[in-house]
Amino acid sequence: MPEYTDRDTATRVIRPDTPNEWIMLAGVAVYVNDHQPGEKADLHTHREDHILVMRSGRMRWTIDGQTVDTGAGDVIVAPAGIEHGFEVLGDEPVKLLCVEAPNPEPDKLRS
Repeated sequence: MPEYTDRDTATRVIRPDTPNEWIMLAGVAVYVNDHQPGEKADLHTHREDHILVMRSGRMRWTIDGQTVDTGAGDVIVAPAGIEHGFEVLGDEPVKLLCVEAPNPEPDKLRS
C-alpha cells in the first residue's frame, strides 16, 4: 500500500529554521543531521537497520569492531543489532543523511 504524509504531520525537511530535518513514515525514518567538530557517539546498537550517507565533513565510524574514516559521498551500513559509534574528524561540521528501517520513532508521525 502506498504511504503518504503531508508536510504538516510527519516532516521537517527543507525548513531552514532547523539544523536537523526528518521525514517520518510508519516503515522508515529519514534524517538529515548536523554533527559538530569533536562530536562523538559511543558504541551502541539499534533494533533497526541504519544506512548512513556522508553529505559533507569527515567522520570515523566503528562498526562491528572495524574502523573506517569517511567523507562526503561515502555510505555506511550499520545493520540492526550491530555495535557502532562515530567521531567527527577535523574542524568542519558534518551533514549526514540517515535512513532507519523500521521507523524507530513512530510517535513523531504526528508531532
